[in-house]
Amino acid sequence: MILSEGFEISALEMFYLNKATIEEFYDVYKSVLPEYVPLIDHLISGPSIILEVRQKNVVTTFREMVGPSDPEIARYLRPNTIR
Repeated sequence: MILSEGFEISALEMFYLNKATIEEFYDVYKSVLPEYVPLIDHLISGPSIILEVRQKNVVTTFREMVGPSDPEIARYLRPNTIR
């Protein structure tokens, strides 16, 4: 889907992320996101595949393709997105 939407995958690597790295990356959500702790636990439970994608206006365009962060909302409001 990423490629068919015109994105270029310019790098791809699998990482095992540690808790300190994930907590630093998601620090702004610590007191805002109710599922913060389960999210951190999930992200350190196994490998993560990290992509570098390229396209004009990549951040906005990729976020539109991914859809709303809640999969249930995405299913109803934006069914053709990744989520």
